[in-house]
Amino acid sequence: MKATIFSLVFTALTGIVSGLAIKRDDFPLDVSIGGGIAPINAPATGLNISVGGAIGNGGSPNDLPPNITRRSYQPQAPYADPHTINPLNFVDSGELCEGHLTYEDGDYYCQKIDQVIYTNVAHTGEYQEVEYMNEETGECRFAAVNRTFAGEMAPFNEPVTLIFRGPIHLKQLAIYHPTGSSYTRNHHYHAASQSTSGLTFLGNRGGEGSGVVGDFFGASLSYINPTASGGSSSPQVLANEVITNEFLVYTDQDCDSGSGSCGYVRPNAVAKKGFPGGTFMVLLEFSMPHTGGDKPAIWLENARVPYTQQYGGCSCWTSGCGEFDIFEILHEGYERAETTFHLDVPAGDPNWFPRPTDRNAPIKVAVWFDGPVNGGTASVKMLGTSDGKEFGRVLSEGEVREFKKRSEGLVSEIDYARRRGPVPV
Repeated sequence: MKATIFSLVFTALTGIVSGLAIKRDDFPLDVSIGGGIAPINAPATGLNISVGGAIGNGGSPNDLPPNITRRSYQPQAPYADPHTINPLNFVDSGELCEGHLTYEDGDYYCQKIDQVIYTNVAHTGEYQEVEYMNEETGECRFAAVNRTFAGEMAPFNEPVTLIFRGPIHLKQLAIYHPTGSSYTRNHHYHAASQSTSGLTFLGNRGGEGSGVVGDFFGASLSYINPTASGGSSSPQVLANEVITNEFLVYTDQDCDSGSGSCGYVRPNAVAKKGFPGGTFMVLLEFSMPHTGGDKPAIWLENARVPYTQQYGGCSCWTSGCGEFDIFEILHEGYERAETTFHLDVPAGDPNWFPRPTDRNAPIKVAVWFDGPVNGGTASVKMLGTSDGKEFGRVLSEGEVREFKKRSEGLVSEIDYARRRGPVPV
């Protein structure tokens, strides 16, 4: 998640107290699940966390339901910042980092690259699924049985959302899915023409024209105004200017009522379906000038997280339902962007992309996830300074091959299976 990095202190099942740096809002951990450890980023005092209907405010360790595994509460998943770990400890980082390693403000950096590739992203695991929220009492109830996932790109084979944190001037966004050997553009935003197709801009601005706001869960998802500085009562097109706030992009299709295709949705929140996961491509054109909060980022997240509470304990994020940081400035004012998988366990590349600070010289970037390739492959690839052309409606087989071709520049390749190591038990 993208908020100020802070130290989270929690009491583990063993009684060991650990301090961990994560990128989420600061919520003290004071809620337990049947005497065991609570969802690791539990919200502030007053929010009652439940599992399978049992309010978690005490009890003996034996109160933890037998069908809830402890794997979801491992201290390394998924919030730990892998950029704080010396990359020379990893076999697949040594070549690019030897002689180029720096350590700044708590994070490691190696070399400027043109592409990062994560292979063997196949993943089997589980996460806690929210099944109930009560605005009046603050109760957040998780399902008694964890949701399981498996296969190439899992859990990113579930619907996802794209999230942007300013300052950013998003000139163009296109999301493609395979149709035979070609890829079809199903979702598109073009700033210059102020046109969109198949997508909606949302934000955590509930209570400002749409959505809901409350004492326990804060502001829900809502429609936003063109600058993302406030809410709106209806969908709006993002302004063709530098946006200093945070906004989310979903499809333009409403979630089904009840649990439906989106999973649980906070009552009265604005909820649109996420983009189909698994195998897809995202093309981006943007700049990130020095202004506003000056710590911009682009990331992809399981669509379920913001439906409940994007920044807080009442979501599946902490138990590992999936986030991939595509292009993140880790520290205010920095000009090096890194990538990170927030999963159980997390993996991050210490090599970096140059931040496009000149608003008159935006860059183009290709992001693709491909399940059948190399056991599940994710890539972020620099395409250079923008040529001003609009992304096509259909990418031919040859164009897809060109986008997926290994860059001729410096490429960092990470075997996620090596980073993950043995599955924790």
